[in-house]
Amino acid sequence: MTNKSLGIFYMIITVIFWGISFVATKIIVQNVPPITAAFLRFFLATAVLLIFVRKEIKYSKKELLYVMLAGFFGVTAYFLFENSALQFTTPSNGSLIISATPIMYLFFSDLLKKTFSHKLRYLGTFLAFTGVSIIVLNGKFVLKLNPLGDLLMFGAAFSWIFYTIFIEKLEPHDNLIITKDLNFYGMIFFLPFVFFELKGNGTCPLFQLWLQPKVIFAFIFLSVFCTALGYIWWNKAIRLAGAKTVTNGIFFIPIVTVIADAIILKNYPNYLTILGAFLVLLGNYIAEIKD
Repeated sequence: MTNKSLGIFYMIITVIFWGISFVATKIIVQNVPPITAAFLRFFLATAVLLIFVRKEIKYSKKELLYVMLAGFFGVTAYFLFENSALQFTTPSNGSLIISATPIMYLFFSDLLKKTFSHKLRYLGTFLAFTGVSIIVLNGKFVLKLNPLGDLLMFGAAFSWIFYTIFIEKLEPHDNLIITKDLNFYGMIFFLPFVFFELKGNGTCPLFQLWLQPKVIFAFIFLSVFCTALGYIWWNKAIRLAGAKTVTNGIFFIPIVTVIADAIILKNYPNYLTILGAFLVLLGNYIAEIKD
C-alpha cells in the first residue's frame, strides 16, 4: 500500500466517525449547553491522549505558536463558529457552507503558494460539491439567507482551512504528540466562553441530564473516536496523502450521515440522495486523476 493509499484509508475511517458524530452531538446538545458540551468533549479527549501519549516535543517558539494556532482554529474557533451559527441559520445553509470548505481551501492554498492546481482538480471538486448540495437540499431549494448565521458558518469553514495550513507546518514532528498538544490548547481556549455560557444559563441540571447513560456514551464516542483518534488519523492522512486530497474527504461526511440515518433511524435515502452520492464519488475520482 502506497503512502497516499494509506492516507486515504485514514481519511475514510475518520470521515465515517465524523459522519456518525452528528447523531451523538444531537443527543448531547439536547441536554448540555453547546459550548460547554464542546469543551467537555475536548477535555475528555485530552485526558485520554495525556494517559496514552507521554512523550513531549521541544518546540521552537514558532512551532509552539503553530500548535497553539492549530488548536485555536481547529478546535475552539471551529466549534464556536459552528455552534453559534446554527442558532441563527438553517442546518441546510450550514451544511452547504461547510461542504464548500474543500473548494475554499483549494483556492486559498493555491493563492498562498502562488501556483494553480490542474483544471481537473477544480472540476472534480466542483462536481463533488454539487453532489453534496443535492444530498443536503434533497430537491428542495429552501435556503433562507441569514447574514449573521451564514457569516458565522463561513467563520467555521475558514477556521478549518487555517487549521489545515498550520498542521502542514508541523509535519516533521510526531503526529500523536501534536494531536495531544493541539487538543489541550483548544480545550484551554474554550474556558472563558464556557464560563460566560454557564453564567448566562444559570443552574444546569447536571445530575438529571448530563449523567444520563445515552449522554455519557455519546460523550465517549465523540471524545475518543471522533476527537482523540479522529484528529490523529486526519492529521496522519494529511501527511501521507496531501492536504488537498484529504480535505476533499469532507464531501463524504453527509453521505455517511445519510447511511447512518438509514441504519439507525430507518430514514432511507431517495434517488436524489443516491445521485448526490454518485457525484461526490465521481468528483473525487476526477480530482485525483492529475494529482
